[in-house]
Formats: sequence, C-alpha cells, structure tokens
Amino acid sequence: MTIMIHSNYVYEPPEWVQADARIDKWYKDKKRRAKQHGAFSLDKKRRKQRMMMKHCNWGGCNKVVPKNQSFCDKHEAMNEQRKADYKASLNRRDQTDAGKQVRKDHQAYYNHVRRDPEANTFYHTKQWQSVRDYVYSRDMATCQVCGNAVTDRKIVDHIHPLKASNEERLSQDNLWTLCYRCHNVKTNLEESIQARPNGNNKLAHISKYWWRKAIKEKIK
Repeated sequence: MTIMIHSNYVYEPPEWVQADARIDKWYKDKKRRAKQHGAFSLDKKRRKQRMMMKHCNWGGCNKVVPKNQSFCDKHEAMNEQRKADYKASLNRRDQTDAGKQVRKDHQAYYNHVRRDPEANTFYHTKQWQSVRDYVYSRDMATCQVCGNAVTDRKIVDHIHPLKASNEERLSQDNLWTLCYRCHNVKTNLEESIQARPNGNNKLAHISKYWWRKAIKEKIK
C-alpha cells in the first residue's frame, strides 16, 4: 500500500510531494534570477512611465504624450499656427476704424483719470516728444516684448515709471517701445506692485528682462 503524505495541498504520494518541492524551488530560483537581472524593476519603471503619460489635447487625437506636454508634435505645430492666426485677426481688427476709435477713447480716459497731471504735462513737452521719436525709431517701431509692429501710435514706455524714478524720465536706457496690449498689461502690473508695501522702490529697480518675462506670461 502506498504511503500518503500530507503536503501543502492534499494527501499525495511521496514522489508527487518531491515533484512539487522541485517545482517550488525552480519557481523561486527563476524569480530570484529575474530580480537580479532587473526584470521586475523594469516592469515598475514601465508602469511609472505609463502613469506619467496622457492623450494629446487635440480633439480626436489618440496619441500619447508626457503629462507636461499639451499636444503631440503634429498638433503642437497646428496649435501654434492657430494662435498666430488668432493674434493676426486681433491685429486686423485693431486696424479698423472702430478699433482705432476704441484706442483713442481709451487714451483719452487714461490721460484724464489714470495719469497724474504732472506726468500728463511732461508727456506734452517737446523735449519728451523728441526723445520718444528717437526711441521709437531705435526700436524700429517694434514692440520689445511680443515683437509686433507698432504702427498706430508711438507707445514709448518708461521701464522704471515716472512716479518711481522721475530722474530717469528722459534716459534712453529707461525707455522702450511697446504695443497697445503689452503696455496695458505693464500698466496694470505697475499699479498692482505700487499698491504693495515699498511699491515705488520696487518699481524703481525692476529690470527690463523681468518686465519682458512678466508681460509675456500675461499675454500667452
């Protein structure tokens, strides 16, 4: 009569128990060798990589891109073209009679309400107009932030504003040409900074490069 041995599973003959032990040993050895060769760590890396991916944001595109990227290479170029077309449409709209009238009304409001009387007087002096024309020509009538042409009005801005650094009011190094949109963004940022403690002192020391970066972030 065959002697039965109770294994981890059921009562089995001794040779079956030995076979199960050999299979268990073989499986453990295989797992150990795989771990030594990085098989499991590779799977972990792949899972981590998959978790860091997402689908392209372009409608109908199923391509997978990194999470910090919005579009695949194909649709990234198409998105840039779409943004360029939108900006061009804004520029065309600004050249219409209605757009020019809106800017004219805004400038009148700005001079009357937001610009202080002393500054308004300064901006009508021949000395300022001469320096303004020079800087406008030096910058080739181009916005020094976004690169758009400034053809409708000579917008020459003080990098360090008059209220913060009046002694630099005629310094060519403190002047640059801005388009209508970038100038409005910078003015709003200036007012926000001025409202903070020691605001004017901060405005007197902000560099052109900081302004360029801050304005670009707002107009994206």
